[in-house]
Amino acid sequence: MRMASFEAFACDACKGLFARPQHSCRRCGAPTILSVNLSGRGTLTSFTTIRVPPTVFLGQEPYDIAVIDLDEGLRVTARLTVPEGREAGIGDPAVFKEMLPYGPIFRLI
Repeated sequence: MRMASFEAFACDACKGLFARPQHSCRRCGAPTILSVNLSGRGTLTSFTTIRVPPTVFLGQEPYDIAVIDLDEGLRVTARLTVPEGREAGIGDPAVFKEMLPYGPIFRLI
């Protein structure tokens, strides 16, 4: 399976990274924010299993939500898919799979 790159946003002045578009840099205030493609590789930092979801996600439970530290230094919150027969563990490698309207999906590798 091919790994997708993760679109992020970087300040042209201080090089700060953001997961969502910004009008100006939250770190230095510079007005120029550029779209950048990151590797999509990272490490599982934290996760939890949602068993009682909000109404919009009824029928999708149980599902995992995770915090992923990308190799480039950006930390993102995402839905996590875990291969059949495997359990997630802190420190496991993860890769970006796809972006959905509600946010990114990562999978353990």
